[in-house]
Amino acid sequence: MELKLGDVEETALIPLAVRANETKRKNARIRDEKAVEIIEMLGIDTAPLDKFITHEGVVARTIMFDKTVKSLLKKYPDAVCLNIGCGLDDRFSRVDNGQIRWFNIDLPDSIEVRQKVFSETEREHMLGVDILSDGWTERIPKAKITLVIAEGLLMYFSKDQVQSLLNRITGAFNKGLLLAELMHPKMMNEKMHDTVKRTNAKFGWGTTSGEELCELDSKLMLIKETSFWEEVKKYSVFGKLGSVLAKNLNNRLAVYKWQNNKKGDQ
Repeated sequence: MELKLGDVEETALIPLAVRANETKRKNARIRDEKAVEIIEMLGIDTAPLDKFITHEGVVARTIMFDKTVKSLLKKYPDAVCLNIGCGLDDRFSRVDNGQIRWFNIDLPDSIEVRQKVFSETEREHMLGVDILSDGWTERIPKAKITLVIAEGLLMYFSKDQVQSLLNRITGAFNKGLLLAELMHPKMMNEKMHDTVKRTNAKFGWGTTSGEELCELDSKLMLIKETSFWEEVKKYSVFGKLGSVLAKNLNNRLAVYKWQNNKKGDQ
């Protein structure tokens, strides 16, 4: 199978390769059989895509995002979940509680690729749109709460684009939760990343604190912000040292909530 992806979309192969290789390890910390299947189907050489630092970071963020999503779904079991910039991620299979409605959302060319290896179901759907454009939120069913997942996405947007996206989401859905991966401004140089530097992708805007997103959208309230070091340090000396020597420079998982007070909304 031939893959045709844009510069940013191409980065979706990095976490895919990491999840596949980690799954095949004897003491795998995450399991993603679909990633293994896709990598084998495509016959991709994962070596350039799976370097040690990137591997540990992707494993950590996968564990942290999955745990957080599962925890929130225990509280909101019938949420509508939007996995924006989904790439070739199979998080639905890892967190499904049998009730959620899930939308994997990405640019049309990325969804076209995704459709070759994934199928829609009654509760899991694919939507090929530009999330920075108008109209796409109208295609999402209204729910008591909307859970939005932005993993490995916002750092490729400019500050204005992030603000536009946030305003569009909080304006369209009455009540929700946002799980966002954030990158520090000092890490915005692509050459500092052992796998992204091998692509043509360019970073856009970074934050020193999750509160900076609240400044872009007054409806957002930061619940918590956790460095990936908190997970990485559990597995290696590198992680332990990094959590001390570069404690503020790793990417973070920031969790936000918002609620509008529109009469007639659910």
